[in-house]
Amino acid sequence: MKIETELRDDHQMKIVAEFEADILEKYKHQAARKIATRAKIPGFRPGKAPYDVILRLYGEEAIAEEAKGLLVDDTYPAILDEAKVNPAAPGSLEEISETDPIKATFLVPLEPTVDLGDYKSLRKKYSVKAVTEKQVNEFIERMRKNFATAEPSTAPAKEGDLVALKLDAKLTQPVDDEKPEVLKESPVQVVIGENDPEENDFPYAGFGDNLIGLKEGEEKTFTYIYPEDSKYDRLRGKEVEFHALIESIKTLTLPELNDEFAQSVGGNIEDMQNLRDVVKTQLEDQAKEEYDRGYFDELIEKLLKSAKIAYAPQTLDHEMEHVVESITQDLAQQHMELDTYLKTIKKEKTAWMESDVKPAAQKRLERSLVLDELAKLEKIEVGNEELQNEFNQMINEMQYSVDPKELKKELKSERFANALAMEAATRLLNRKVLDCLKDIATGKAEEKAAEPVTEAEGEKPAKKSTKKAAAAEIAEPAAEEMPVKAKKTVKKAAADEESAETAAPKTTKAKKSDTK
Repeated sequence: MKIETELRDDHQMKIVAEFEADILEKYKHQAARKIATRAKIPGFRPGKAPYDVILRLYGEEAIAEEAKGLLVDDTYPAILDEAKVNPAAPGSLEEISETDPIKATFLVPLEPTVDLGDYKSLRKKYSVKAVTEKQVNEFIERMRKNFATAEPSTAPAKEGDLVALKLDAKLTQPVDDEKPEVLKESPVQVVIGENDPEENDFPYAGFGDNLIGLKEGEEKTFTYIYPEDSKYDRLRGKEVEFHALIESIKTLTLPELNDEFAQSVGGNIEDMQNLRDVVKTQLEDQAKEEYDRGYFDELIEKLLKSAKIAYAPQTLDHEMEHVVESITQDLAQQHMELDTYLKTIKKEKTAWMESDVKPAAQKRLERSLVLDELAKLEKIEVGNEELQNEFNQMINEMQYSVDPKELKKELKSERFANALAMEAATRLLNRKVLDCLKDIATGKAEEKAAEPVTEAEGEKPAKKSTKKAAAAEIAEPAAEEMPVKAKKTVKKAAADEESAETAAPKTTKAKKSDTK
């Protein structure tokens, strides 16, 4: 067998395999038996009709076509080995000749390649803004409002009052068969004038101002146009008509800010100073999380600009499928189907896939590829002990959102244990990669490299391994005791593990066409 290869611009390998003369004859009898098993031939049981009968009934051409398929399936693994190709997904048979010797042309998508360039020269200062006393005071004031006492009032609603109402809402201009109803007699409570976007953004900031002057039992209808960047996807750019029925009005009396109030908050708070310290720490954590998001987004964008990335179209198609799956699940939580969503944004699915899904998938794929490459170059590994801690942390987090009885059902699920361990490993590895990226950008990596490496006498280094190997080691004993239930991200991890098998030759998807 002769092999010729050609690397295409779309990161696929064109492979032309030329087989030995008369090789097809070896497969014709197998092909005839295969045809016989599918066909109903009078006088013969399935698969028992002799070759000459199949030849007379179906002809030489039909047998030859079946034989070519068997030939390709049988020799494809060897073709990939000889061509030294590591496929990212199943290859396709583009054409196979009628002539002898037979030539088969395959198109095989290759594994992605990444060259990060001079990534060690990447620099960006890391500086999280300090939390101010004003921010601490504002947060405590919001807590104070949550502990306010409410007294019924018969006066018209005013700023600072707590108003309970029944709210109807509908789209003023629904699209096609889009349901106009948004809310139907929904119970809503609003503190008028409290326009803190973190605490009072439903139905929208400033909503309560429409209720000023109304009394219990009175009604009012008004409209609002949601901005294009609204957090409510369905309502972006839409005008909504609201109808409010006032059910009760209460005047709020705020508690005094003293040690007694601090203790009433809970969490073993002792006094106001202790409360202020706890609030400040919480705000600092939030500020760091928000800063990190923007900081690493910018660093990764810089990494992407200097990197050279190549991947086959099938790799991007696979990522697009994940994006669509994620969007569909998010829409389902809003009780909306994908087709309905597409109608609301006035896009055909094909156009939406190209304009919205493809860019999102491309960004997600390329970010993942450069971070994976950074982990390889920097030899970032997952230690079994730290993975075990991460694994336990995930279990603890899930216990707050899953019924204990449901958790027990997953106790002996080895498949789930592996998926959860892989998710823990991915989360841990991502965090370590980002820490490494920050060290490089801030110059700490150079400082660490300059420090002399010493090892305590008799001390053994912590055991480390690849993410997959470490995950398998952690998952094995956990399958017996783990009280957890799979979340969407964990299920996705399991699905991704299965998808790795698509590169196996036995799943080759061949498109057959003849050349003369």
